[in-house]
Amino acid sequence: MEISKDIQLKVIGAGSVGMSIIEAFAQQGFTISGIEVNEEIIQRGMARVDKNLSKLVKKGKISDTDKEAVIKRIRMTTDFEAVKDADVVIEAIFEDVDVKKDLFARLDKTVASDAALLLTNTSSLSVSEIASATKRPEMVAGMHFFNPVPVMKLVEVVRGAESSEDTVGKVVELAKLMGKVPIVCKDSAGFVVNRMLHMFALEGCRIVEEGVASAKDVDTGARLGLGHPMGPFELFDALDGVQLFPKVCNSLEQEIGSRFKIPIWVRNIIRAGRTGRSSGKGFHDYTKE
Repeated sequence: MEISKDIQLKVIGAGSVGMSIIEAFAQQGFTISGIEVNEEIIQRGMARVDKNLSKLVKKGKISDTDKEAVIKRIRMTTDFEAVKDADVVIEAIFEDVDVKKDLFARLDKTVASDAALLLTNTSSLSVSEIASATKRPEMVAGMHFFNPVPVMKLVEVVRGAESSEDTVGKVVELAKLMGKVPIVCKDSAGFVVNRMLHMFALEGCRIVEEGVASAKDVDTGARLGLGHPMGPFELFDALDGVQLFPKVCNSLEQEIGSRFKIPIWVRNIIRAGRTGRSSGKGFHDYTKE
């Protein structure tokens, strides 16, 4: 199977990340199928794509004709059998290793081509463990995108214990073809970016816990002192990633050690149900703005 924009490309999951992956491929000229069990989630996802593309039209970055062409390249369905003729499948469901393994076992039985790539967008889970649910682990690798996918240039290509050189090379090729910059890493908790990000964010949490500075001032320090576009707390709030933060840290703590242990005050924010900016409260309170 040769990597090109004519491959049969499928994405499983039409949540915020999955739909962002779908949009990014479609913007780069790929015809892509998205598969999601819930029609309502599909409709919400397509509405987000339409909104994102309308913003690009308003800014003069694309035309109305371009927008319509992108939308036409996206084909959404609730029929899992749509993966049968896939050349490449990218899984983008929530971060639960057992759920992902169940999905990959199902993909293994459904995808007809032995040459098809079965890829996971996991941000921190073991690609090797996910691949173990299949009878073709050499065809499984990680292809981890960063949100918002149409904007963020980086893709982490994760080599599982059984991933073949050919598989890894084709994922690198696919990332480049869609205009991304790939980096290749071994299967290790958090890979490269999330390992660095969560350690940085946790140090910010400890600074707050120790009373050295407020969360607001930590964010200001990161922006104005380190040149980051957002501080760690602002970033997780903006991504509505507050609930995901402890899951990734717990995985990192289990695999790497106690330096990824979450402070109690952060756990209490999670327990309070804070999710991020769109809900009004995350690490910061936006209800008073």
